[in-house]
Amino acid sequence: MSTPRIPRVPTERFLTDAGRDGPVVGVVVGVVVGDRTPGDAAGVVVRRVDGREMPTIANLLDEFARAWQFPEHFGHNRDAFDDCMRDLDGMLGDDEPRPTAFVTVVDHAESLLRREPDQLRWLANSLSFYREHYRDVATPSAGFAVLLLTPQPLATWVENRWQEAGSDIAEIEDL
Repeated sequence: MSTPRIPRVPTERFLTDAGRDGPVVGVVVGVVVGDRTPGDAAGVVVRRVDGREMPTIANLLDEFARAWQFPEHFGHNRDAFDDCMRDLDGMLGDDEPRPTAFVTVVDHAESLLRREPDQLRWLANSLSFYREHYRDVATPSAGFAVLLLTPQPLATWVENRWQEAGSDIAEIEDL
């Protein structure tokens, strides 16, 4: 079975589309770790996680909790994760402006859930769920997206893996 062609889009368009009905996952090829993020765009809140630190769901929960500064009462389970990921705007300070988008950058995306690869479908579905929340429920609405950073030799494998998990993805051309 062949995978669908992946659109190449600029970061700004990806973030706009992710806040609507476009792919919520973007793949950045050839960049593994660096200072380049879409956080320079007005209102975009960016947090970084490391795929090498998330070989299992339990590790993923911990890494996202660290990056997004989940509250101390975070229950370290999927339901609690869903609650916290849909309350990112509530975790900002009262004096901070409401964001236009929430973006999680995953360095070393090829290592994400490497010990529990069958769990990627759950994550892909969850990311779409969070995007729908910020688009349709949150007031004011905001975009929600994930950028996967991976080296060139592993890009096709990462893209295919996410497509097989049911995620629409885009390739980011200008990060």
